[in-house]
Amino acid sequence: MQTLRLALLAQAAITVALWLGVWQGLQSFAWTGGGVETDLLERSLSYLLVLAPTIPVNLVAAVWLGRGGHRARLYLACAGVLVAVQQILLLVPIDPGGYLAPGAVFALTVGPVAFASLALALTPRAKGWLREARPRSARRVIGVEGLAWGLTAVLAVGVVSSVDRWVAASAETGPPVGAYDESDVWARMETAVTATAAGPDAFPGFDARTVQVTACGYRTDAGLRTYRYLLAYELAPFAEPADEAAYAQAVREAWSGEDYQILYDGTTAEGDASIRASREDELTLHLVLGEAAALEIRSGCLERVDPDPGCLPAQGGVAPEDDTVEGLLCLGKD
Repeated sequence: MQTLRLALLAQAAITVALWLGVWQGLQSFAWTGGGVETDLLERSLSYLLVLAPTIPVNLVAAVWLGRGGHRARLYLACAGVLVAVQQILLLVPIDPGGYLAPGAVFALTVGPVAFASLALALTPRAKGWLREARPRSARRVIGVEGLAWGLTAVLAVGVVSSVDRWVAASAETGPPVGAYDESDVWARMETAVTATAAGPDAFPGFDARTVQVTACGYRTDAGLRTYRYLLAYELAPFAEPADEAAYAQAVREAWSGEDYQILYDGTTAEGDASIRASREDELTLHLVLGEAAALEIRSGCLERVDPDPGCLPAQGGVAPEDDTVEGLLCLGKD
């Protein structure tokens, strides 16, 4: 019985950790990746309202398991039903952004603990303990149960009043709500490459191009899926070290304009030049020189407004066999 009580407390602790992880994940999607506005406060509160009842229910269940009897069986059953309801809501999902990761993490962390608790509760010794009637304290009922269920009632009202908005936001589609969408991001990235490569006379050209389009894992409030782009060009070898230094200086000056902000200007661990900058249109540019010289441009998470965004040809003399596009279907390419 003590093991079962510890399992209930551990489940409550895991649930708290899961909500904190979801909150950090939402922040990462929306801001670190340079994504669109995603109503972080509302989305995080939606998870809080669903997960928070575990704390009072499991705590009261742990208290009554120490006494056994009808109340212990009741709260233990409530804890089990609550886990099932939470798992269903997390996989619907409740999140307007369509974020499914919390449901999978919940199943892999809370799920095993819940099944272990069920197995313990079904043992003969546990059944015997739970069947025994014991004297109850009215003061304990008023103090512990009243506070716990009062908090749960408040949270339940908040959940019920918000369900319709969550369902509508996750099902409806509409126009983009961010400052940028996916329709022109590839073209903006290629233009940034052209502007970076057009300056110095000693620029050697490009050997290869790689384009990666990956899903951000959430939808916007308008129901639109979001994607981020990575555009990477491998530079051809420079004829002279002086040409490489001149190119680095030209890029450094180009990225010092009004539309850019240099984030890092230094060297790699091998001592090669490394320059990183950001633009006002949520693009991040990175130039690294040396043996593996490359120019990379990354986008934030952008809304997909066209099911077929289209593909653009490579520039800088890149041969078709050295041009790789991943995550998009381009006509004429494998």
